[in-house]
Amino acid sequence: MLEYRLLEAFASVIERGGFERAAHALSITQSAVSQRIRQLELELGEVLVVRENPPRATVVGERILRHWRQVRDLEDELATDLSPVDEGSYRQLSIGVHTDSLSAWLMHALIPFLRSRRLTVEILQDDQDRVLGFLKDGTASACVSPQAEAVQGCTVSLLGTLRYKLVASPEFRDSYFPAGMGPQHLALAPLVHSDRNDSLQYSALRYLLGTEPPPCPAHYAPSTEAYMELLLAGLGYGLATDIQARPHLQSGRLVELDQRARLNLTLYWHRWRKGPHILDELGDALRLAAPQV
Repeated sequence: MLEYRLLEAFASVIERGGFERAAHALSITQSAVSQRIRQLELELGEVLVVRENPPRATVVGERILRHWRQVRDLEDELATDLSPVDEGSYRQLSIGVHTDSLSAWLMHALIPFLRSRRLTVEILQDDQDRVLGFLKDGTASACVSPQAEAVQGCTVSLLGTLRYKLVASPEFRDSYFPAGMGPQHLALAPLVHSDRNDSLQYSALRYLLGTEPPPCPAHYAPSTEAYMELLLAGLGYGLATDIQARPHLQSGRLVELDQRARLNLTLYWHRWRKGPHILDELGDALRLAAPQV
């Protein structure tokens, strides 16, 4: 049985980014923090902390950190169930979400849920291919992700489908694609990605061409606002969720380039199997709200 005070010291170092900060948070000396972590490492026979600046957990350390966070969440839930909640007290929940869901629909579902509970939330954002990393290292207790396979120790359930259209300004279309979107035209037209790991645009172009698209010039815009501004300014073309593109398509500021490039991204709710019941409630709320949004 692992001692909580040892787990707490280890988690505090990783979460707060340093031994000195952990010592201050725990009201003990920095030496005591180091001793507790060394004791935990000796008991487990594994190195848990990479002594860098800031410190980071090893692979085994990430598993221990995830275990500690699950235990802590369950204990917080038990304490809430057994005793009245103070008027000023809030529970905190950390969830990971891929960028497009956060900008397109998640907040519409999340805000009503938060209004009815004394709960604060930490939203962790990353690309659709990497967002489950928050769940794997224990940073988040649940995630919205397009990946269907469950992470070890977690459950997964269907949320719905996010729909994308390949769009550009009318001026951009007339300049680069007056005769359609052939490979020779794609090679000259700037494409807009969210970052260098964004693979969605090329997935849509593969559907369109039936083969690998040619290399092309590209913009990289890490925020949804910047991404849409580049499209609206006529500086590139790219995928936009139907939710985000709809008002601009209706106003004529954007046009859909080719219906064959439409892309559907199925979304899933991943959560710790042994996590608190509030994760079930939040998952239910997202499943109800997603189709409406």
